[in-house]
Amino acid sequence: MNIPPQASFLYNGAWSPETDTILVDTLLRLKREMGWVLKEFPIYFLITAGREIEKRFGVRFLEEELSARVQALHTRYLTFKEVVRQPGARWDFPTKSVTAPENVWQKLCTRNPFALAYYHEEEPHHRKLACLFGMDDVKVEDEKEVILLSDGSVTLSHDEPSCYEVSRAMEEVNSPVVIPPVTARRKLFAGIEEPEDRESTTELGIYFIDVTSDGHLRTRLEKDRSLPKKPSMANGEASTSVRVSHGSSCGSNSPNSWWPKLKN
Repeated sequence: MNIPPQASFLYNGAWSPETDTILVDTLLRLKREMGWVLKEFPIYFLITAGREIEKRFGVRFLEEELSARVQALHTRYLTFKEVVRQPGARWDFPTKSVTAPENVWQKLCTRNPFALAYYHEEEPHHRKLACLFGMDDVKVEDEKEVILLSDGSVTLSHDEPSCYEVSRAMEEVNSPVVIPPVTARRKLFAGIEEPEDRESTTELGIYFIDVTSDGHLRTRLEKDRSLPKKPSMANGEASTSVRVSHGSSCGSNSPNSWWPKLKN
């Protein structure tokens, strides 16, 4: 198949790989700073990106041109996903290209001619576009893969996208591999053990304040967590109320009738 270079598909007019990089990086930065989760970006994002491009390269884009470019980037992301999901297609990471039989490319060309943009090379901004447009993608597990674990470590540079992606060999095309930031829990005071009783740091039990027969208050601690039993009427610990303010009122069981000395 006689397919033209990728640049003829992706860039036109004043747009170039450098201007696309500034546009995508600015949108990623603002999305992270503002906590933006919607698919449509506000005008403020586009204007800020346009100013960055003009400051770097002296090229000025209108608001409509910036919005159209964002839509074109979204189309590129969706098209590249469609290409690598085709049966028989394989994303070759070392060569940064997609390999597939000619009949697969012919079917893609019939259904979506723009797919031929990835005949020679991969999508240059795929990882960043995945952070912009692919965070809500639903992952479909169609194939079984064998993952080889390695004890090697990879140091991420400051130029990495803000969605904490892993290395290229471990990422998926349908959406980025997101690693949530590690949360650390530090003990501020050494030698202080945490209480086993999560309900209270005081001694295990229930504290009650009783009123004695002479009108004084007394603190009582129940060691177990069960409610105290009702005092027996036989041992004289409690007595019924004999003075009632009114039989049908809420004050008919007033403590004043139990402990007259409280009135003094």
